[in-house]
This record gives sequence, C-alpha cells and structure tokens, in this order.
Amino acid sequence: MKGLAFDVLGTVGHFRRPDTTATQLTYPFITPTAAKGLVGAILGIEDFVTTDRVGIELLRPVRTVAQQMSMLGKDPGSTFNRPTTIELLVNPGYRIYYTGEEYTEQLLDFLTGERAVYTTYLGTAYALTKPILYRVYPEVSYPVAEGKEIEMRTVVPTALIREIVLKADRYYCRAGGYLYEYKGQRTFEKSVDFLYEKDGKPIAFIPKSDDLDSPLDLRVAQFGEDLVCLV
Repeated sequence: MKGLAFDVLGTVGHFRRPDTTATQLTYPFITPTAAKGLVGAILGIEDFVTTDRVGIELLRPVRTVAQQMSMLGKDPGSTFNRPTTIELLVNPGYRIYYTGEEYTEQLLDFLTGERAVYTTYLGTAYALTKPILYRVYPEVSYPVAEGKEIEMRTVVPTALIREIVLKADRYYCRAGGYLYEYKGQRTFEKSVDFLYEKDGKPIAFIPKSDDLDSPLDLRVAQFGEDLVCLV
C-alpha cells in the first residue's frame, strides 16, 4: 500500500476543544479528524468520510498564548460584539502521514500540482496554511512490534503503550479527549488520548501486544525508515 507525507505550517492555529464554552481552549496539536478534514478541503469533498489513516508528527514546539478577541454574537434579529478569550497555538507545524486505499493517489496528484479546491487552514479560518508534499512512500507496511522497544517521532496513542522508555532530555505530555472517528453529518464516535513530546522529539516505548482487545483500531506502520502511529 502506498503512503505519503505532507507538511502544514502556520503562524497561529486553534483546534477547539468541544468541552469549552466561555473560554475557547485548544488541543495542543492538530486532531486526526482535522488532519483528514484538510485532505477533504484539498480534494474538494465537503463531508469527507474515509477509512484512510493518518499519523501526526510535531515539526515545531507546542506553544500557546491566550488572546482576547471580539467575536460577533447573534440574538434573534440583532448582532453584538462579544469579548471572548481564545487559546491559540503559536507557530504550529505538523507533518501529516497519510495512507489508505481510498484517496491516497488522488491526494498525491493534488499535492504534486500544488492544488486545493478549498482554502486550507489550521482549525480556524484566520489560521491559513498551505500543504506541501514532503515525501512519497511506495510501500507502507505494518511490522509486528513483538513487545520490543520502538521509537517514533509521531504522537502516540496511549492505548498502544505498554511501557514508556523515559529519556532524560524529553518533556512528555499527555493530551486527552481527541475525537477518534468522523462518521459524517457532524457526528463523531469514540475518543483517543495521546502521548507527545513538547518539542517534537522522538518517543521511545514498548507497545502492547497486538492480540489485546481494544475498542480503537490503532496501528504502527513503517513509512520508509520511520515508524508511524496511525489513527
């Protein structure tokens, strides 16, 4: 199966947590559903539902800032300015790994031609970005980890980890409550938690055995010389 990777960089980003109201907090990095939504925007598919998989690598350190903005509120028959505190990601950058039988070839064609049907952005319309093709992988395989230590640069779902191999120069963080699967018509199913390194450094861990039951279909894949966690 073929795979590819593309980069998205920006000056700001905001991937709003659905459980925040008055203060709009952001996830610390792009969500898997938003990454697939970027692909849908590139291809021009409005309600993009796919079984293709993505992996997310942090290209820049995770930094956030709180900013008060005047948002447009609405009442029946009138509008008003509503001061709102928003948490923004500062200078975000991600490498999105993509593979699957449905849209990989079509996505490669669009990225090679530097084309996109709809405007691409990092979670909100004022956080514009341009996807740049990084690399094409002729073959993506799924190796058997066999309970041995592995290391990867992508964020790692906690459900895959049996034991973390701690390194002295790493700043480990956990991010929870990511929506797992988009079902269409603005509906989602299940959630997934991630372990990530704040500066994007590799994470070493011993994975769980493949035969353990899990409600989530998570995979470790080989993209060239790199191991990638796919959602």
